Order: sequence, then structure tokens, then C-alpha cells
Amino acid sequence: MQTQTRVVKVGESINEVLAQTVQGPLVIQLEEGVYTEKVCINRPDVTLLGRGREKTMLSYGDAAFMERDGKMMGTFASASVSVCSPFFHAESLTIANSFDYEAHRQRVEENPGKVKGLQAVAFRTCTGADHTTLTDCSLLGWQDTLLLDCGSHRLQNCLIAGNIDFIFGGGAALFEECTILSRGSGYLTAPSTKQEKLGFVFYRCNLVREAKVADGSVFLGRPWHPGADPAINSFCLLHECHLDAHIHPSGWTWMHAFPPGGGEVVFKAEDSRFLESSCHGPGALAGRENCEKCAALSIIEQVLEQL
Repeated sequence: MQTQTRVVKVGESINEVLAQTVQGPLVIQLEEGVYTEKVCINRPDVTLLGRGREKTMLSYGDAAFMERDGKMMGTFASASVSVCSPFFHAESLTIANSFDYEAHRQRVEENPGKVKGLQAVAFRTCTGADHTTLTDCSLLGWQDTLLLDCGSHRLQNCLIAGNIDFIFGGGAALFEECTILSRGSGYLTAPSTKQEKLGFVFYRCNLVREAKVADGSVFLGRPWHPGADPAINSFCLLHECHLDAHIHPSGWTWMHAFPPGGGEVVFKAEDSRFLESSCHGPGALAGRENCEKCAALSIIEQVLEQL
């Protein structure tokens, strides 16, 4: 089927182009500027092509605590861009959630227990998504920046920025030569991988921080079990990555979960599949390395086979 190409300028609607163009492979070329629109990719074989990550931005400012139809919208609905169909590709652009996290975080500190729901997703894959690829993109936010929850994903030469659980979800994803930027103390990842499935794999990535982030203040990840689901066994592998000194010496940590019937369950890092192989830098400790190079390369090949 022939590929269609449409040029969308700032002020025009990406969603309208998606709805009005006949089905088939579609390339949407985006001009320089900021596109302020919540975008939902609900058809297969769509490519968003920008003019460069410094020139083209898709941005929206929703957060979990905000109301929709009289109730909190929640984390998932806060996404600036949602992908619900297979074979989506984005290249040479920035996707951001512009919610003012720092200002609202100050309100939390002043009113503990009263201000919640600061999760604000920039990019999300949901039911129906698979074979998602992002190349030369920036994904910007704070808490819960990038939700990779469905299908397989490949991110190449991308920048992902945030502070708390800012790469999370149950999907399989290969991050190749990406920059993972911590904007505050917290946790890089919160995978919710199903048992016997593969989750997040970081290959030759650079884990760095903003200047204000203290040494040892960021964990590599923690196991996210939505609803305390026992069928989850979180998976994350770092292979040949550079880790700056902001990474906590323990590397990984625990996370609590809340079963539907009430109560609280703690899931430990040591019971999860958290692996490090051949990493380097001041935040990489030899005592944490627990995966042979050949095993790490085999895992990477398995993830590639899903793409």
C-alpha cells in the first residue's frame, strides 16, 4: 500500500489529519515550533517526523490529579502522546509533558497528604501498540515521563528526562545509546514485566544528572506491581552503560503495592530480575554486576527478535 505524506504546521491539528486521511501507511511531517495538543495515535503505520529535537516539540500539560468528567484523570490519561496501534515511529522531535511539577511539588511539601497525583506522562503506549520505535527523540517530564506498557519498543539515540519512576511499564524495550537524565533524586525505572517475559534493556546508554542532583540519590529502579499482581516479575538489564555518581550504591530498591482487597505488600529488588553487566563510571560497582556478557547479549538478541 502506498505511503501517504502530510505536512502539518503549528496551529493545525495532528489528530484531525489522523482522522481525515484514508487508512494506510502515513507520514506526518511536522514543521518547526511547539504543537500544543494531546495526540492519540489510533491507526497503524504512522510516522511523526520532526525537523530536529531542538526545533519540533509536541507538548501538553496534564497531570494525574487534574479532573476529567468530575474525577481525577489518573496517570495514564495524562499522556501528551498516546499510541494505541502497531508500527508507530517518531523521529527528530521532542515529546514533553509541560506540567509545572516543581511548583506543585512545593505545594506537596507545604501540605503533605493533601496534594497528590503529580504523575505527568509525556509518551505512552497502550493496548494495541506494538513494534514502536523512536529515533533521535527527546522525552521530557518529571514523574512518570515514559510509559512503555504494551508490545515491543526500540529507542535509539534518545534523551529521556525525569526524576521518579520516569521509565515504567510492562512492555519490552531496547534502549540503544540513549541518554537517561535524572532531574532530581528518585528512581530511573519501575518495570512491571510479566513473569517469563523480558522488560527494559539499556545497551550502551549514558546515565547522567542535572547539576543539582546529589551523589547517590538515584536508584536504578524498583519493582512496580500494579494491584500487587503476583504474576509480575520486574525485569531490567543494563549492559555496557555509563553510570554517573548520582546512582545509589545499592543500585536497586523495593516498592510497595496495594492489593484490591486492602493492605500493603512490599516487593523487594532481590526478588526481581534486575541485572547489570559490564557497566562503567563512578556509579557502577563491581559488586553489583550479576550478569555475564554473553548472557546480556543473548537477552538483547531476544528483545530484537520481538521488534
